[in-house]
Amino acid sequence: MDKNISIKKAAELLGCSGRHVKRLCVSGKLAGAVKVGGRWEIPVTADVRFTENEGTKEMDDSAELLDVPANKRAKAIRRLGLIKALEKFAAAFSGTRSEAMNQFALEHKVGKRSLQRWLIKFRDEGLLGLVDMRGGGKFIRQMISEEAIELFKSMYLTQQQLSIKACWRNVCYVNKDEQRGWKIPSLPFMYKFVRNRIPLPVQVLHREGLTAYEAKCAPYTEIDPDSIQPGQVWVGDHSQLNCWIRHRGRWIRPWITAWQDMRSRAIVGFDISASPNQTTILLAMKRAIEKYGPPDCVKIDNGRDYDSECWTGTTKARRRALKKGYIDEQMVAGIYAMMDIKVSFAIPYNPKAKRIERWFDTLDCQFTKTISTYCGKDSDRKPDDLNDLLKSGKAIANAYYLETFAQKAGQYIKAYNNSAHTGRGMDNRSPSQVLASRQSRRVMAEGILDLLLRVWSRELVVGKNGVRFRGLWYGQTDIELLMHQGQKVRVTYDPDDLRKVYIYDSATLKLLTIAEQNRLVSYGRRISEEDLRSAMRSKSRAIKISRQFCDSSLTANMNLTDLAIAAMEDARKTPEDAPSPTLRPVRTPLDGQVHEHERQEAVKAVRKAAGAESIKEVLNIDFSVLKSKPEEIKLNLFNEKQGHP
Repeated sequence: MDKNISIKKAAELLGCSGRHVKRLCVSGKLAGAVKVGGRWEIPVTADVRFTENEGTKEMDDSAELLDVPANKRAKAIRRLGLIKALEKFAAAFSGTRSEAMNQFALEHKVGKRSLQRWLIKFRDEGLLGLVDMRGGGKFIRQMISEEAIELFKSMYLTQQQLSIKACWRNVCYVNKDEQRGWKIPSLPFMYKFVRNRIPLPVQVLHREGLTAYEAKCAPYTEIDPDSIQPGQVWVGDHSQLNCWIRHRGRWIRPWITAWQDMRSRAIVGFDISASPNQTTILLAMKRAIEKYGPPDCVKIDNGRDYDSECWTGTTKARRRALKKGYIDEQMVAGIYAMMDIKVSFAIPYNPKAKRIERWFDTLDCQFTKTISTYCGKDSDRKPDDLNDLLKSGKAIANAYYLETFAQKAGQYIKAYNNSAHTGRGMDNRSPSQVLASRQSRRVMAEGILDLLLRVWSRELVVGKNGVRFRGLWYGQTDIELLMHQGQKVRVTYDPDDLRKVYIYDSATLKLLTIAEQNRLVSYGRRISEEDLRSAMRSKSRAIKISRQFCDSSLTANMNLTDLAIAAMEDARKTPEDAPSPTLRPVRTPLDGQVHEHERQEAVKAVRKAAGAESIKEVLNIDFSVLKSKPEEIKLNLFNEKQGHP
């Protein structure tokens, strides 16, 4: 029980008269003072001066305030006195605690919210939590030296994630070992300093990294729901469910692949599987389009399946070379482009980039947790008896299988789509109601969806043995493929039947042929005469078609040599009406030396004359006639009139 002092004792400690102390009690300036039986009882926590000679256990624990300035320490102790007085008052009050707090605040002229805040701070941080931390840098400098603060932050704000205690201990050692003379407060103060003076975003960025900062603290742009029409944008993703089901004689955690309409939040298509892949994406998309028609745009993940070339028509490296969220439709030959659906890629590892991430959490809370084999999101939330449960025969007998679990998930999704939502832009309507309010719907020709939503390959090149796909050759003797040898094609197929594939032109997506798998011949075994004759006929037919591709009789009696020469001469003739080109002089280091070359040649020719060896200058006349000309000898070897020997 808290110790109280009398009016006389309080007057002695405060250095004033007893009447002044009574006025302080009446005005509420001595926190916790109450009048009992005509006498005032003043707790020692009402003023710091009351604790100089007499103290309570709480004041003994207030050694943590020794580094706090005197005025703030006294204020913290007064707040503690009010808290203790409130607890005593509430215990004796006949009404509720809230009513007691209202009455106490009214009598002591203090705000109820302030009392509540002090109670929380005292409960969480002790007496140090009641210290008024206002005052900015001046107050901090009174408690701790700036050099010590900077050293502490340089240790604490690193991805090594040292604890506050370890950093504080290191700073204290540096101060002592190097005799810095720093002011260093107590460890509880440092805990409060970190909470109040180092912002949370700063702590997350320096201690957990940029990715954690962007996920936890970075601001993000909110989308106006009215700017998107229902059915216009779909968001797709995978998620592994936090429960166990039976599949092929063993326990597995199933995956869900889902497409969600961004505006209405309706789940338009989904598929439950043992592992996500292109087939599950195809099935979920096909079910969604069959029921609601294709969207204008899809927002997809950067995962291996959603970002595969089957869907975007380009590799990840080529897509990243483009601007974010942009696809060159002329270069894209994927399924989205074929259905005229624009593609937007979500920011990697950012759950805010896709709203469906939030729905997966709703699915876990409302549906998956009701499954008896729920395993929790992590090991900390895993049921203790789960391992024993999975080993029991009862759990195996009552377990969901992939098909039954998919049916149950479909029932939940149907109920979810028809449940009223109070979220932004929903106006207490269900997702199905919002989706039904769209003004238009895209449709596709009958049968086209089945053709498009097959599994499409990347671009392949037709070789002399057909098309090689997944380690198998197709169309070895197919005439259409023979005519497209060396060209790029795309292949679609049924995953359950690889005996044949559908081959399309890569540029126009026109069906070329339905190619069957090439037959393999066993080494060392005799081939039947019928198979051999069939193979020879196919080979001869291919050669015949290749030969018939052009009519060689058109050039049979033509002199191609004369034709080629005449064509070349005709091509090099300059048209008569062609304008004369503009002459542009070209300057060289030899400009102006032509005359000198001619003079030197003339002097050399003159010096050959008798007695002219010493001549250095000649007249400016044409001496070209003096130059010797090579002698021509006529042999008349090709004279037609000359007889042959």
